Amino acid sequence: MMVDRKEIAHLGDLVKVDLKDPEKYIAQVEQILNYFEGLDKVDFKSEKTLRNEIQYDDLREDKYEKFSSDGRPLVDFLKKAQDNFVRAPKMI
Repeated sequence: MMVDRKEIAHLGDLVKVDLKDPEKYIAQVEQILNYFEGLDKVDFKSEKTLRNEIQYDDLREDKYEKFSSDGRPLVDFLKKAQDNFVRAPKMI
């Protein structure tokens, strides 16, 4: 599937991202679209390919276990915890 600069720039506008060099994304977008084309060609007529059944008897029993032996809550062990909130690292 062919993708051109204009389509990449349009995608950037739709997601409100300023793309300084849309050409560098053409190959990546084409690769993604080709992957989806391949998925469209997969034959899913057999239900066996769609499910992975596990018998109820094969499931483990859920058991409650305390996090610490001294009874402190988990948040006490986390870094940068403040008033039961945890500060996560910045996502770039």
